[in-house]
Amino acid sequence: MTSDGHIRGYGATLLVGLLSGLAVAVGVAQPWVAATASVPGIPTIHGSVDGASVAPLAGALGYVLLAAFGAVIATRGWLRRAVGSLIVVAAVAVAISVLVLPGGADAQLRDALAANGWPGRGPIDPETPVWRWLVLAGSIGAASAGAVIAVRGHRFAVMGARYDAVSAPAGKADIGSGESDLWRAIDRGDDPTT
Repeated sequence: MTSDGHIRGYGATLLVGLLSGLAVAVGVAQPWVAATASVPGIPTIHGSVDGASVAPLAGALGYVLLAAFGAVIATRGWLRRAVGSLIVVAAVAVAISVLVLPGGADAQLRDALAANGWPGRGPIDPETPVWRWLVLAGSIGAASAGAVIAVRGHRFAVMGARYDAVSAPAGKADIGSGESDLWRAIDRGDDPTT
């Protein structure tokens, strides 16, 4: 594959990863379980619980995924491949939390209905908001992009040397760390920012 192909593959992988991480982070903040309750003489009552309340680990891992895809840009070699492996593990954990809701989700939903005026009796019609499934799709996309980075990340483009820390030019006097030393260096014509 040509260098241009590596760049396109790198860009596409990052784009899929970032969009997938964003889908997880946004979807976790939305309702995952919802229901309406009908009681004679009372208007229909709606209640919902967001993903961060039902599966707090998924909420935290959504931000981990976004940060990890950002770290892919700044890393290279084996470290980039390790970040890719971390992405896969985090994405699989998110997928598991989407598929296996904890037993307390029903109690949280009943509490949400009660907070909106449900007296605790009468039929409840459960709903499945689409956000939970968006998080699942995002976790699958993030795991796929992370796997590509874990396997081929060392071949992708890296940031240029101009982004590395600047070293002091040879032959320049040490500026020192005090404020008066900085002013003396400026008076001599030295650039304290280098």
